[in-house]
Amino acid sequence: MYLGRNVNEYKEESEDIIKQAISEGGIRCELCSKPLRYHSRYTRVIKETGQELEITMVWCRKCKKWHSLQPDFLLPQKHYSGNEVESVVIDGGTLPADEIDTEASCATVRRWIKQVGARIRQAVSKLKYIFGRDGQAVSEVRIGAGYCYSELEQVLEMAPELVKCSGNKLGLANIWLGTSEIAVYI
Repeated sequence: MYLGRNVNEYKEESEDIIKQAISEGGIRCELCSKPLRYHSRYTRVIKETGQELEITMVWCRKCKKWHSLQPDFLLPQKHYSGNEVESVVIDGGTLPADEIDTEASCATVRRWIKQVGARIRQAVSKLKYIFGRDGQAVSEVRIGAGYCYSELEQVLEMAPELVKCSGNKLGLANIWLGTSEIAVYI
């Protein structure tokens, strides 16, 4: 979800956005599309900055599953921000892992490049399907084959409508994937 462009904005605005969306039935289960209910909150720390934020957990009564409502500037199951991971993945297209400027270890950088690159390739395929299903023509000719991140950027430019996001392409892709009942995230 878009819940603010950074941690400070998230802290100021997210609680009201989430409460309103839950009360209006706007937050739906990605598995069955039923409205979700508030369940709890937990604290998450962004490793490179040390900032903490409260993440809301919601519950699906039908599927009996919990879902976390993460802002688009975070990536699921990552300790670093989505912006940091995205920067590393972009640099990984032209630089060796040991030359990328980040606080993360070289082993973590290599893992991100490999793991996130594979997830981006999956996301590109899913986004093409989603956009096509929703009536937006996806031109394969306009997508220059090459580095996975640039393909993701090109596909996101073909989205049928603008979606508000923090500017992080990985987070924007996750918003599209999450709002389209396809439970695959980068």
